[in-house]
Amino acid sequence: MKWTNWQVDAAQLRRGATSKKAYSLLATTSFLESAILPISVDVIALPMMIGAPKKALTIANIALIASVFGGLAGYLIGYAFLETIGQWIISTYGLERAFAEFQQEADQNAWAAISAIFLGAVTPLPFKLVCLGAGVLKINLLLFIGAAFAGRALRFYAFALAFLLLGERLSDWAGQNLKAFGLIIVAVTILGFVLVAYWPNG
Repeated sequence: MKWTNWQVDAAQLRRGATSKKAYSLLATTSFLESAILPISVDVIALPMMIGAPKKALTIANIALIASVFGGLAGYLIGYAFLETIGQWIISTYGLERAFAEFQQEADQNAWAAISAIFLGAVTPLPFKLVCLGAGVLKINLLLFIGAAFAGRALRFYAFALAFLLLGERLSDWAGQNLKAFGLIIVAVTILGFVLVAYWPNG
């Protein structure tokens, strides 16, 4: 991909956004982000929407479905593999305190856990953390799926709606600032982990 003054080749971006490889990468990243990886799926989904704004709804659908399945994988890890895979994820990302606090609050109030799952799905906070916790606490699976689906749908469809309504104008602007756009996404993702790991107790 050619970079010139923070711009990309628009035609190349469109071709990449509609390729089968891009959709496969989107689905894989969406799944793994919800289960184990720290990378945000927005790094893949948003450039695809920029390159193909008319396909924004399809992109959102793929990201949503794969992400919910990834959340189920995270739930399974917490339910059955906390002492191995789960502990590795928690310690790798420095989420020990946040995980303990989530467990304590969820033990006292099941609806607090459902709210946390929804917020983890829609905000930059690490979604995998609440998926693991939900599995450990054996939160009702249907409630977990509902909260995860609602949060992820709100997140992805909000972006899709923006591209569908504003179309080429938003794509042209975002395409011209794609590199900076990507850096912002990465920074917001890191901020989510920092907030969870170091936010003081209230």
